[in-house]
Amino acid sequence: MTKRTIIIFSIFVSVAMVGSAFIFLYRQKTDILIDRYEKKLVICGNILEEKECFNNDFCEGIYQPACENCPELKFKSCQKVSDGMVKMINEQKAVCQKTAGKWYRNRLGNFCLCDQNSAGRTFDKNLGCINK
Repeated sequence: MTKRTIIIFSIFVSVAMVGSAFIFLYRQKTDILIDRYEKKLVICGNILEEKECFNNDFCEGIYQPACENCPELKFKSCQKVSDGMVKMINEQKAVCQKTAGKWYRNRLGNFCLCDQNSAGRTFDKNLGCINK
């Protein structure tokens, strides 16, 4: 191998190592940036499938009765949740999980299940899971 080839190969290895270190150290920050970018791209009103709407924390489904005089609901459309509401839900989720609750989300909304570990507990949005 020539001296030139060794230098080029050394530069390539150095750049690869610096790139790998950057990815390793800033992965969490880049994940946050990617999530923000994704939120800007996704328009909840254009989502037609319930599952896809449900997979986005910043979207919520709108439901209507499946038929006249029946209790079943069917997915109608998807809409964006306000930024304030998303922030409030994330804060409640953190409080719920910090106090040994389990955060649960379904088509009816977001809930903290506190009775999983011990009976007689209820959720307070400021204190988390507390005894009744």
